[in-house]
Amino acid sequence: MIRKAPDKRFIVAIAGGSGSGKTTFSRRVVEESLKCGIEGQIFSLDSYYRPLDDLTLEEKKAYNFDHPDAIDFPLAIKHLKRLAAGEDIEQPVYDFKTYARTPETLACKASPLIVVEGLYALYPPQLLPLYHYRVFVATGIATAVLRRLQRDIEERGRDVAGAKHQILTTVLPMYETYVRPTQRNAHFSIDWDGEEVPEKATEGLIRMVRDFFR
Repeated sequence: MIRKAPDKRFIVAIAGGSGSGKTTFSRRVVEESLKCGIEGQIFSLDSYYRPLDDLTLEEKKAYNFDHPDAIDFPLAIKHLKRLAAGEDIEQPVYDFKTYARTPETLACKASPLIVVEGLYALYPPQLLPLYHYRVFVATGIATAVLRRLQRDIEERGRDVAGAKHQILTTVLPMYETYVRPTQRNAHFSIDWDGEEVPEKATEGLIRMVRDFFR
């Protein structure tokens, strides 16, 4: 049975580098929370890339999507605050194959558990006070690169050469410059190099969520 808590929201941030496994971990947290009767949703910052309508397709392909300026933080913060207040939102939908927002939006209802997931979930100072808990997922560079290559080729229509070029020119430099320093904003860090989702970290976070709604 699903427990409803319309006046309470538990918001957790899950940040980390590209290919660190933060999306997989976020999904597991939502799945395990549901088993406890607590509905959750993933608030992905990947939905909030700037539309870049004034750029040509070639300019979009060359754009640095791994820099924090690529994210429309004002809109993301506005939407997260509305969800935290129990209000529904119309979330943008980003098409990574065309490098643009689609005309359609996604209707999102506020759930008791909100998992904010993304490279820069711990970057803007305005977001940090909204979180009840903050997690940073770290992984070895080899594992992260392989995961990133697989995702970009299978899900985002990239070719091998283009994906490698992006990793070397923007992904790794931006991680060192902007993403990794946000680890200091986390309450807890996970070192994840294996295939299996870290069970102890998952159980600990679920216990925290469950206690919040008791």
